[in-house]
Amino acid sequence: MIMRILYQFPISHYCEKSRWQLEHKGLAYETRDLLPGAHWPRTRWLARIGTVPVLRDGERRVGDSTRIAYYLEKYYPERSLIPEAPALRHRVIELEQQFDRLGVHLRTWMYGQVLDRPETMELLLSPAAMAPWLTRLLASPLRQVIRRKYAIEPKSVVYASERVEEGLTLVENLLARNGGDYLVGESLTLADITAASLLAPMMGIAGTPWEGIEIASLPEPVQQQFQANRERPAGQWVKERYLSDR
Repeated sequence: MIMRILYQFPISHYCEKSRWQLEHKGLAYETRDLLPGAHWPRTRWLARIGTVPVLRDGERRVGDSTRIAYYLEKYYPERSLIPEAPALRHRVIELEQQFDRLGVHLRTWMYGQVLDRPETMELLLSPAAMAPWLTRLLASPLRQVIRRKYAIEPKSVVYASERVEEGLTLVENLLARNGGDYLVGESLTLADITAASLLAPMMGIAGTPWEGIEIASLPEPVQQQFQANRERPAGQWVKERYLSDR
């Protein structure tokens, strides 16, 4: 019997962060897909939190991807993602927090580009397994809820774009400084999983929840930005981490 359940939105990059960590540690789990907007009573009841992911591990319940990350390191230390060496440990923790904040800006930027795409609504509403006509009916009000909740407006999207650029540059600088495949040390850490999973939605990686987001019909400057991000060293690094470590 599977006692470990991850309550999630499939499209959430924060949920992807937790899925990656669970699978890296070889921990069996099941997912429960929640419907955005209707998820709040469930997550409040489970973990007194209004967001996903929430992990139910037997009688323990943990909300928020960062809290889940440190919970898993504490109770399942095998295949640890946080080095024991103090200097490396401190750096990994620092970078996890930094890239976790970047994920908020990546979400704003992505929604600013693809919120009006029909496939985005299909991904968000897929947990409800609705008839296509009902999905189309609910798409417009859901878009409005998302715009209000995450303040998706031109100024915030521009600001988010600048922060995402800083995040991509940080990845490239860290790789150059470390001289290897990883951001800290010589093996996969929580910093790598956080950075790669939270940047993944813009990379179009096969096998991820975001591979089906179509950019060909977006405005030409937006297409060029997506393509440039995917081709630059940070984008290639995200793809390589998925190929080699995911």
